[in-house]
Amino acid sequence: MEFSLDHGAGEIAILMCFAAIGGFMRGFAGFGTTLSMVPLFTFVIEPAPAVLIGMSIDAMSTIPLVPRAVKEADWKPVAPILIGGLLATPIGVYILLVFSADSMRIAIASMVIISALMMLSGWSYQGRKPFSLSFFVGLLSGTAGTATSVGGPPIALYLLAGGTPAKAMRASLNCFSFIKQSFSVLIIVLAGGFGLEIVPPIVFLLPAMLGFTWVGTRIFWCVSDTGFRKFLFYFLITVGIALMVRTFYAMS
Repeated sequence: MEFSLDHGAGEIAILMCFAAIGGFMRGFAGFGTTLSMVPLFTFVIEPAPAVLIGMSIDAMSTIPLVPRAVKEADWKPVAPILIGGLLATPIGVYILLVFSADSMRIAIASMVIISALMMLSGWSYQGRKPFSLSFFVGLLSGTAGTATSVGGPPIALYLLAGGTPAKAMRASLNCFSFIKQSFSVLIIVLAGGFGLEIVPPIVFLLPAMLGFTWVGTRIFWCVSDTGFRKFLFYFLITVGIALMVRTFYAMS
């Protein structure tokens, strides 16, 4: 699959701003990175390279957080979620590469809106977390997360069951994201036939992502995140609606 930036530096600058938003969310909340970043990317570039670039820089930006996250993560539910997520990755890749760009933009926008509304409602699963259910959550997240980049919210809502502490949930999501996204990037590159043309935007966007991941991490330890999370969810709903309207308008 060929990929190019038609307007050069201008598009890179816009993508860098979007990457900064995603980086802040990675450091601050441990989720919401590609959920907020990739839909914005698709205003500028096609969904497949948007998902690939978003996952690539997200996985790279998570590397400094992994050593601490491995120690703090709640691995009992995360392990079966991760297994399910990895097994479902090829399904998500197939959907991403086979469906049309407009169809994927609508799918991404829909997933963003649904995820934001669910998190805004405050709902969380309150039952037991057996291996089979955790594995199913992983399958769901692996499929949706690879196809649309929106895989974190179902896991976050699931891990809230039983009152999982914010620190443990954040660490668990960081571990899952790093492993799952690294694997997804590999499969997308191989299946999609992407070449070295995908490297320059990753190189340009990564510093913005890393810098604002650090900013988000510092702020996480200093402020209450309740108000900011609510703002984020409204922001994501707005982005999702705007992306959907833009796509339908382009199709008409």
